[in-house]
Amino acid sequence: MAIIFINQMVNWDRTSRHLADSPLAFILLQIAFLCIQIFWVWLVVRKRTNWARWMTLAAQFGMVFVIGFSLGFIAFKGNPEGTALELVFLIVSTSFYLLAACLLFTRDAAPWFIPQRV
Repeated sequence: MAIIFINQMVNWDRTSRHLADSPLAFILLQIAFLCIQIFWVWLVVRKRTNWARWMTLAAQFGMVFVIGFSLGFIAFKGNPEGTALELVFLIVSTSFYLLAACLLFTRDAAPWFIPQRV
């Protein structure tokens, strides 16, 4: 999440343009995105739900596909909207998320998702 924040600060011209276009929607979207991430971490870490673990992994592989598709599209058409630095931040943050999702499936993490008896 820190890398995404740094990305917004580095590409402040785009961020400020989105904020100027619709300030309330932009702020609400940022808060909603943060709340969804916190809720998802709560599902995986505190509630130990197995389906959330699998959905996390699937979503990260989906993001890797989207990044690959975006790179192909940028190479084909040029880059009219984003910057190359923004794409680097996207690749780094997705790589970290994918690493974290893969760590959910290590041998040490597997017992964590076995339902506990009270």
